[in-house]
Amino acid sequence: MAEGHAVHGMAGRLRQLAGQPVRSSSPNGALDAALFDERVVADAQAVGKHLLVSAVDVPLTVHLHLAMDGAVSVRRHARALAGAYPRTEPPIHGNVAWRLLSATHHAEVTDPAVCELLDEDGVLALRARLGPDPLRDDADPDLARRRIQNSRRPIGALLIDQKVIAGIGNVYRAELLHRARLDPFTPGHDIDDDTFAALWQDAVDLMTLGLGAGWIVTDEAQMAAAREVLVRGERVPRWPKRYAVYGRAGKPCPVCGTTVRAERMGLQRLFWCPGCQHS
Repeated sequence: MAEGHAVHGMAGRLRQLAGQPVRSSSPNGALDAALFDERVVADAQAVGKHLLVSAVDVPLTVHLHLAMDGAVSVRRHARALAGAYPRTEPPIHGNVAWRLLSATHHAEVTDPAVCELLDEDGVLALRARLGPDPLRDDADPDLARRRIQNSRRPIGALLIDQKVIAGIGNVYRAELLHRARLDPFTPGHDIDDDTFAALWQDAVDLMTLGLGAGWIVTDEAQMAAAREVLVRGERVPRWPKRYAVYGRAGKPCPVCGTTVRAERMGLQRLFWCPGCQHS
């Protein structure tokens, strides 16, 4: 499942169509796309793992959730003509739920788990049931802190509960807890203010870097190198991924050498180091 940084990246790519009228269609019939046809795209934004796309003078918003198999692609036309749609539309490949065609770009949403229209109340209800998103400027970390400290559930489960914090997935969960040297089985009510503040700030930093790089970077050396590349305004290469614990069950922890363990917590496997992360 795409983690929050990836969904924010998709929103950014969709915003390339903002300010332009589009041809809107739903090849597989999942969406009443005619409402957006010949309308001007207003905005695309991410809230955790959810995408919201709006258009000028259209009272409904497209709500997308990609889950495991969904994808968003945005490509610039090879020969973009100012103010004119391409003469022919690209062929359809795969299960396309929504297609947008502007004078400059072609966007497609394939295999989303959710593809629906929400009115203003529906958007507000969606936002209300999600926790704060570390990548959004309007995030209220204090809300996440209260929800964690009022819970008896383990912090490992709370971190990927989208009602607590929106956008964190299994990779970030494992790496954040290891970086904090925090036992994933610690009850939420035992997480003090300083521990939460450090955990939240690390989530902001890691996910912001992940958004800029286009992939999850948690290894310190790779993080430093990625930041240098981004400062130069260049694209971060896809180096071999180096995780401390995620996906490394049975292997030695790079910090202390203890064998990394894995155990199902919720719907996904949690990876952690008993040597670094103990109460």
